[in-house]
Amino acid sequence: MWPYASATLKSAWRSPVSWVLLALGAFTGWFAATAAILALSDVGSQSGPLTISTAQLVGALLTLWLVGRAMDEDRHSGFAQAADASGPGVSGRLLGRWAGASAAGAILAVLTALVISSSAAVNRPASLLLLSTSIMRAAHVGAWAVLLGSTWRGGGATLAVFLMWVLGHLPWGVDPFLGGAHGRVLGALLPGPATAGDAVSLGYTSAAVVGLLLISLALSRPADS
Repeated sequence: MWPYASATLKSAWRSPVSWVLLALGAFTGWFAATAAILALSDVGSQSGPLTISTAQLVGALLTLWLVGRAMDEDRHSGFAQAADASGPGVSGRLLGRWAGASAAGAILAVLTALVISSSAAVNRPASLLLLSTSIMRAAHVGAWAVLLGSTWRGGGATLAVFLMWVLGHLPWGVDPFLGGAHGRVLGALLPGPATAGDAVSLGYTSAAVVGLLLISLALSRPADS
């Protein structure tokens, strides 16, 4: 597991995609917050959540890209085929890809938020809130990407999870978006930005991540199949 996680992390920092996402996310978040494009009332009160949401999107995109690319590479890799035939096998490969991509996405999300917050006009999010929500969002997106990427092509899985991220913006659990328990369950399963780091929200997300990973391992197949 750890060799795959380490290789995925290293590929993230060696790729220009990570730094392009960081630059685009930092500029977009800073411009939106300082220009008050989305502000309906006080700009300062909305800059914090806007910073977190933008940073989480950057982290999610990197996580998706890393998992999608890794899954495609593993399908054609002789090393992956040999590793799947030995311990810990397919499970270790998938968990390693998930861990490496999720860690890279969370780190990039935090870096993006720090760059956006470097402006005096933007409120700096609380460190613990930023760290916890970034980690959980990247882990959630990565779990969905591993689940779909283990059976689909990497590009298709990436697009599908990104569409789920868009749907995750909706206020599930509140009428007319399936008000009640069914909507809350759907909202917990769908990846999407979060600006609240309360224990209930983190608990739901953690349960969804663990469940998705378990399903991924149950459906997993060797790289050459």
